[in-house]
Amino acid sequence: MKPNKRLVLFLSLFIVTVIAAAVNLATYVEEGTEKQKPAEGPDERHSAENEIYLSTDQVDGTQIFKVEELIEKQGGNFSYDEIHRKLEMTIGNRSFGFIYDVPVMERDGLFFPSAKTPLLLNKEGDPCLPVGFLLELPGMEIVVEEENQVVLKMETPSVEVLSEQTDRFILEDLTVDEMIEYLSFLDFPIRDAAVSTIDSHLPGAPRPYRNGYHEGIDWYGYSTGVDITTDTPVYGMAEGIVVRVDHDYTEFESELIRNDTLSATAELGLTPEYLLDKLRGKQVWVQYENGVMNRFAHLDRTNPDLKPGDRVDKDILIGYVGNSGTSFAVNGDGGGLHLHHDLLIYGELFWKPFTPDETKEILTGIWGN
Repeated sequence: MKPNKRLVLFLSLFIVTVIAAAVNLATYVEEGTEKQKPAEGPDERHSAENEIYLSTDQVDGTQIFKVEELIEKQGGNFSYDEIHRKLEMTIGNRSFGFIYDVPVMERDGLFFPSAKTPLLLNKEGDPCLPVGFLLELPGMEIVVEEENQVVLKMETPSVEVLSEQTDRFILEDLTVDEMIEYLSFLDFPIRDAAVSTIDSHLPGAPRPYRNGYHEGIDWYGYSTGVDITTDTPVYGMAEGIVVRVDHDYTEFESELIRNDTLSATAELGLTPEYLLDKLRGKQVWVQYENGVMNRFAHLDRTNPDLKPGDRVDKDILIGYVGNSGTSFAVNGDGGGLHLHHDLLIYGELFWKPFTPDETKEILTGIWGN
């Protein structure tokens, strides 16, 4: 029986169509399955993007990381001044400041205590910070901490975490009367004393011996109307939080070493900030309201019960008048006793926008007779 040519042709076309449909169906199913693989989901990719790996090292028993590496991976900017040994860093809208060998951190113009000196240098001289500093960054979590690295996780992207805007204090906007009002909450640091109006005791006075200028206010016995000895108490002046207490301070070993150190300032034409901190001697720093911070300097000794984080007020003893950090202390002759203290507002010396006469008017307006 001869086959029907039309039937054969029909059956051939039918078979080809069925095979093509089967191939298309298999391809569709395979592609659909691939799109639904959970391993490449957006949640896991987002989590990985928020992890930061930092190499770490050890300096004096402290685990540290390079600031440059943090900025490269987290974003932001930093500058390190080798002369002043000062680090300034910005991440998002949050700013930080550190000075070598100073156990204090400045954050957004406010000062906070640090258990150890924050700014350290590695073997190459690169600025580094302790791993614990990373917890100062909002939303940052240390998920793994090993000998040579830490793994960080930002719970929320840094741009969102640090995007809150704050009103910035502009020092130059204040008049003399407004500055008097701003600082009027401060009581006298020494009982029954009157603020000195001698030019060399006032902020901005030249200090040729170190090629710099005077940053604060001096209270000597002969100019304040009270007897000054190493038993003269110094008080906290107002309600605030202690951010630094120097219970231990090491003087220059000799006048020769001190003079050699100071001779370097002649070449620079200024006093490096890390050296100026040494020259202030034994100190107590107190952070007050509205960004006001007080550096009490040249103390003979500090209140032994005082520690960073303590609250003080105008009646709390912080220490006693002395001459630490001065040539008199190095020589051991007991001279030059006075209280020196600097007033800063959100990290800036309060007197910078004013003339010497205006500064004198401000001081007498606060602590005049």
